[in-house]
Amino acid sequence: MSTRPLIGITAGLNDQKKYQVLNRNFMNAILSQGGLPVTLPPTDDETILRQYVETCDGFLFSGGEDVDPLLFGQYQKPECGSICPVRDAHELSLLKLLVQRKDKPVFGICRGLQVMNIALGGDIYQDLPSEFEGEVIGHRQKQEACYTSHPVAIEDNTLLMAIIGERTLMVNSLHHQAIRHAKTWRISAVSPDGVAEAAEWPEHPFFLGVQWHPEILWQTNEYNASLFKAFVDACRK
Repeated sequence: MSTRPLIGITAGLNDQKKYQVLNRNFMNAILSQGGLPVTLPPTDDETILRQYVETCDGFLFSGGEDVDPLLFGQYQKPECGSICPVRDAHELSLLKLLVQRKDKPVFGICRGLQVMNIALGGDIYQDLPSEFEGEVIGHRQKQEACYTSHPVAIEDNTLLMAIIGERTLMVNSLHHQAIRHAKTWRISAVSPDGVAEAAEWPEHPFFLGVQWHPEILWQTNEYNASLFKAFVDACRK
């Protein structure tokens, strides 16, 4: 029997910061494709972080709270939601090590995509409806998360295109923050209003983030399942 690759998943904290919080959908999606998920206790201790990097075969940065605007040189605006500085520090410190290594697959979802962008020197919209230049579609859909609400256009010659194999993909949408300026890495999908929906780093074998929530759609949608399959396969290698 082949050994399942060990995949570290970042998690949120509850309001009292006493409990780690992680939607089971993330773990189930990894398990379904042959991975072994573990949640990573938040820390900014570099010794522990380095052991995480050495021990795990890949890393999934999950969705959750808004990111602290101070991390990209801004103060909080009224529209910014709740933040968790402990989680921010943990994830950015871990990403700093992963960017240096370039040998561990990294997959980010929603908040995960945004944190990856900040780690690579970019910034994000604190609130799309109030900050985006131009009219935006509804990125916080009214229907349940298991339904899709808008398409994304996938760029040619990208890792995302290699995985999905289609130019257009219907996705769910549950966010009010998004990539504003991306540095170093490439936007690989956009929504009809031009908002970045995925990005990847060509210098890394697998450093990919998406703005939608494939962990909710994978059971009923082969394209979203393929994202987790490609990620777990990369971790296995």
